[in-house]
Amino acid sequence: MRAAVERGRKARRGAHVKLSDVAKKVGVSPITISRALRNPEIVSEDLRQTILRTVAEMGYIPNLAARALAGRHNGIIGVITPALHQHGFAGLMIGIEDCLRATEFRVQYSSTLHHADGEAGELRSFLTQKPAGVIIAGAESYGDLLPLIKDATCPIAHITDLSQEPARLVVGLDHHAAGAEPTRFLLSRGYERIGFIGRGTDIRSRRRKEGYEAAIREAGRFDPDLAIGGDEGSSSTGLGRELFARLLQRVPDIDAVFAQSDHLALGVLIECAARGIRVPEDVGICGFNDLEFSAFTQPSLTTVQIARYDIGYRVADMLLRAIRGEPPGEGKVDCGFSIIPRGSTR
Repeated sequence: MRAAVERGRKARRGAHVKLSDVAKKVGVSPITISRALRNPEIVSEDLRQTILRTVAEMGYIPNLAARALAGRHNGIIGVITPALHQHGFAGLMIGIEDCLRATEFRVQYSSTLHHADGEAGELRSFLTQKPAGVIIAGAESYGDLLPLIKDATCPIAHITDLSQEPARLVVGLDHHAAGAEPTRFLLSRGYERIGFIGRGTDIRSRRRKEGYEAAIREAGRFDPDLAIGGDEGSSSTGLGRELFARLLQRVPDIDAVFAQSDHLALGVLIECAARGIRVPEDVGICGFNDLEFSAFTQPSLTTVQIARYDIGYRVADMLLRAIRGEPPGEGKVDCGFSIIPRGSTR
């Protein structure tokens, strides 16, 4: 109880502590304190430790709004994503933060949960705070975003499907190709009745489905019954089992599945085991994302590997260069993908 009271006192005290109060206690100018907090490498280690200790003792909280008014930006880089809760985003996030960790900038996230109509509102909210820059990590549509991007006073970088509108400060991949090539891979392994299962209707999923359909038509094996989708709210692994069971009812002679996530692919693998279907002899399975568990299932999952960390790091580096007025290098970077063959395909 006493600790809680003490924390409350510190919080109230911190709300009234000014930068000049910290400077007076340390015995340096306020500008030195400000610079040391933004760029700790510019002061000696002893002074840095003294400043950090004094800030903690006095409960000083930097006023980002005041900083934004006094300068060009508030030192924050905003990241807007549709999928902060999904496993696939973790690699992007680590790449972004590794790139920015040694800089003066801090990252603030916002998730739209795949609601395209919320993307413009989230960007507008960030822009009103005068951020140093913004990363839009997977927008569904740029229709409402482009006017905001055009008028923005800070650089905005993008992680996109390469068919989307932004032409500069872009890192991504061709999701159409990422749907077509795994389908061709399954065909090359002798599979003929290849199903497609997915969840969600975002642009990346749609593009991969279009790629699958293009490749399967090219092989003369298209059948609309082979593609099936599921509810966004369902558990991915459970949904994989459910969708594969439905596919078997519709197309009993199906002999391969291209699943739009490794969790869905795991569900297919579990359903095959429950039914006594041999993998990869009777049914081949290819997932997407190369999540950690995919190499350790039995059999291990063939999957599509996306360089998520590299995408995150490169888009953050591109944005950082733009903030500092440096040439960004390539305007649009294709990070590509790789097919990782494992035990779930012949």
